[in-house]
Amino acid sequence: MRIPLDYYRILGLPLAASEEQLRQAYSDRIVQLPRREYSQAAISSRKQLIEEAYVVLSDPKQRSTYDHLYLAHAYDPDNLAAAAVAKENRPESTKRGSDIQSLGIDITQDELVGALLILQELGEYELVLKLGRPYLVNKNGATSARKGNNLADEEIHQSAEHPDVVLTVALACLELGREQWQQGHYENAAISLETGQELLVREGLFSSVQAEIQADLYKLRPYRILELLALPQEKTAERNQGLELLQNLLEDRGGIDGTNNDDSGLNIDDFLRFIQQYAPI
Repeated sequence: MRIPLDYYRILGLPLAASEEQLRQAYSDRIVQLPRREYSQAAISSRKQLIEEAYVVLSDPKQRSTYDHLYLAHAYDPDNLAAAAVAKENRPESTKRGSDIQSLGIDITQDELVGALLILQELGEYELVLKLGRPYLVNKNGATSARKGNNLADEEIHQSAEHPDVVLTVALACLELGREQWQQGHYENAAISLETGQELLVREGLFSSVQAEIQADLYKLRPYRILELLALPQEKTAERNQGLELLQNLLEDRGGIDGTNNDDSGLNIDDFLRFIQQYAPI
């Protein structure tokens, strides 16, 4: 499987990074650990890719050859002849890692979660979803196909990396939703958050992350109401959804003057301003 990552991105470095910057970046990346929900296998997979990048870039000869590939792709991606020659001439230790066509890395299935983790740390949430979702779909399909045959073996096979991939995809949905929220795209943010939550609920995994996503959905609810009710009158379905969300919010608070906690983070004064200025009752 090919992943659109290069060694410089893995270490978070520019092409012109000095040896000292390289050592510092490697040290920082190794000690930086992902969330506590990840398994030791996932942490090891991530570490392996970071170490591979460091081994190549810390060796002057290997780095020179790799830089040639990097620049050939960056400045003349359609003329790959020189890059192909360089690939054949480079040390055996680096031949596994690079794909000349995209300057990506070839990974095994066991390394997928490590690559997804690194992409997640780089803020490549949509790419995590693009790469992680097909894996989950294929796994679910394989499980369904094998029901009645040897399901226990399939579950054992999934146990190694499946929960970690599920977690990474769900967290990508969470972070993408927060990013969309900051950009003012509230309904899109809700869709992203709900997608991550539904995945975790369906898989029955990581209740703490489910709760984190649900907390964001509650805080996002007033913003969604404003966005949906501001739509043109002909957007009937969307406006009705906004009214339904508003009704649920009011019920959770115990009415306009209610003091119950609706988990939106709005105090009484903020809530009354929200109702008076924006929400048609």
